[in-house]
Amino acid sequence: MGRKTIVKKIFDSLGEEFKDEEGCFLLLYDFELKVGQTIHYNFFTNLHRILDRGDGRRVQCSVIECNHLKTARAIEALARHYKARDIDIYEVKRKLESNP
Repeated sequence: MGRKTIVKKIFDSLGEEFKDEEGCFLLLYDFELKVGQTIHYNFFTNLHRILDRGDGRRVQCSVIECNHLKTARAIEALARHYKARDIDIYEVKRKLESNP
């Protein structure tokens, strides 16, 4: 049996008793980087493992839209694991359509 991925560990830690909510959630994160530093490539590998479950999409580089709170919390835990500085989750009450 192989090792568990960080994504599997995160979802396991949220557990079955986690009260999930459906809706539109925006997750914003930021890393404090010094000149010449980059975000660890495993962060993006694991982020895509979460997004490949079909419940989230990147709106911008560090803005993700999720349909479930559990997905947003999992990405929050992943960002904390990789030492993100600022992480916020917002529930969107109404999404406005853009004008053509």
